[in-house]
Amino acid sequence: MQVVIERRPTLLLIVVLGLLFVLMTFSRSTRYIGETRTMFERTVMTVFSPVPKAVNWAGQSTADMYHGYLDMRRSVAENLELHHQVLQLTEENLRLRQSQGDLARMRSLLSYSEELPTPTIMAQVVMLDTSSRFKSIIINCGTEAGVEVNDPVVNANGLLGRIVLTTHDMAKVQLITDSNSAVGCLIERTRRQGVVHGDGSSAAQMADIPVLADVVVGDVVSTAGIDGIYPKGIPVGRVIRTDQGKSLFKAVWLLPAVDFSSIESVIVLHTKKIAPEVVRYTP
Repeated sequence: MQVVIERRPTLLLIVVLGLLFVLMTFSRSTRYIGETRTMFERTVMTVFSPVPKAVNWAGQSTADMYHGYLDMRRSVAENLELHHQVLQLTEENLRLRQSQGDLARMRSLLSYSEELPTPTIMAQVVMLDTSSRFKSIIINCGTEAGVEVNDPVVNANGLLGRIVLTTHDMAKVQLITDSNSAVGCLIERTRRQGVVHGDGSSAAQMADIPVLADVVVGDVVSTAGIDGIYPKGIPVGRVIRTDQGKSLFKAVWLLPAVDFSSIESVIVLHTKKIAPEVVRYTP
């Protein structure tokens, strides 16, 4: 049995070779008129013609996939580059808009400072503290720039407060909304004078206004220039509410002219101070 199995491959090879020989011999006499290929050649080409087609299809598909991959990589790279450029342009646009806003604010401050009769110092706010009991801001100018204690601080909208503490390059400003602040003011319509105190939040109250005084909602209040600190005519706020009160004076509430939640640039007024010996002098 084993001898028979070992002879089968040899026998099969002999049979195949014999068939190929017969086919080649037969094909020499089966050439068509005008045909250059034999029957054997035609048979082989018919049998194996799908192979080059399959190879060509596989090669073309591989080439298409490779070029598609390259195109995809190129598109991803271009998309990332465009995204980076969009981010850069957006950042540049924001910087330009911020610079434009800063320039407009600085022009407004410069225009306002030119109208003031006293020497002025431009400063930037570096810290804002309106949440604690003491309402204040810190500015980036100090004694080196000529800032002194009790110098008034304003912006283009009106009065902020006064300098209460200085260092070499910084100063602390007490805001008019602080409960310990006091500003001599007057009602512009009637010229009635009083003292404006902060209420410790975002508003202020005007005291020493007689109960019979003419005060209405909407009246504009400005500095009176009688306290030895603040020059006359700086906007302080406007009346938003009045009550008769239980004494001889009205209770008057003011909305400050300055929005203290959005302070960025300020002007320090270097006013001429009243000498202590003049204040204390008694003839």
